[in-house]
Amino acid sequence: MPLHLPSVSRRQFLTHSAAALAGLSVLRVGYAADADESVTLAFLSDTHIPETPMVEARGVNMTANLEAAIKEINALSTKPAAVLFNGDCAYLKGLPKDYANFAKCVQPLLDAGQELHMTMGNHDNIPAFYDALQSQKPEQPLVESKHVGILETPFANIFLLDSLMTTNVVTGELGDAQLKWLSEALDARADKPAVVMAHHTLDKTPPQAGKVISGLADTAEFLELMHAKKNVKAYVFGHSHVWAHTHEGDLNLINLPACAYVFSDAQPNGWTLGRLNKDGIEFELQAHDKGRKEHGQVFTVKWA
Repeated sequence: MPLHLPSVSRRQFLTHSAAALAGLSVLRVGYAADADESVTLAFLSDTHIPETPMVEARGVNMTANLEAAIKEINALSTKPAAVLFNGDCAYLKGLPKDYANFAKCVQPLLDAGQELHMTMGNHDNIPAFYDALQSQKPEQPLVESKHVGILETPFANIFLLDSLMTTNVVTGELGDAQLKWLSEALDARADKPAVVMAHHTLDKTPPQAGKVISGLADTAEFLELMHAKKNVKAYVFGHSHVWAHTHEGDLNLINLPACAYVFSDAQPNGWTLGRLNKDGIEFELQAHDKGRKEHGQVFTVKWA
């Protein structure tokens, strides 16, 4: 299951029993909303938190960026039903000290009663995370060696996948077991639209000798499954440090911006405000630089 952190004190955050968290693979969120209202979510991707707040990369202080985003989330007039971190929580090698710093960063969210959910990216390291936060290790993961989960909302179900293949290797992979689980889970919840989220980009480039796959190694199998399930409306991902809305046939592709640094000055960094309702889901960019033209830009996915 992904790393689901309930809103508890810092001491509880570090010591909460795994048994108490084991049932959090499937969670119902946002059911306090009326049928004509919306459910608010906050999405953050590629935070790349290092072992100390002083570390910078590409001219950016990643810790300061995350802290600024968290302040904005906590200041929202409508409290999000959940805050979702979509991979690369840690800087490069997923060191225990990275996650210790990350835990300090997210503490204000927990203090504010926010519900946190995290997936893994290629710069994360599950054993190191558990060394730092041992209580977060699930007793019975839904998929062996993978961290998956489902958020059920009144308007759609969000499927959280694990695309981590090897720490600090750019290539991602879902794997046969996770794809099988996803297929069955989508079928079991075919009565509502589905939004699927994982860290890695799609990569449809034909395999070539000596060429490194930068996205999902099993993109073809994943897309075949997505297109076969009519309830799947969007794939949400990060990894590329790009803010974009594109399509793969009828499938919406939402590329979340990096909270940390960008690879190109043409791209904004920041976080994304999500709003689900009976008609669809909106993704609104909250850029760190409020003067950028993209700040406040909205990408909309319709259920029908």
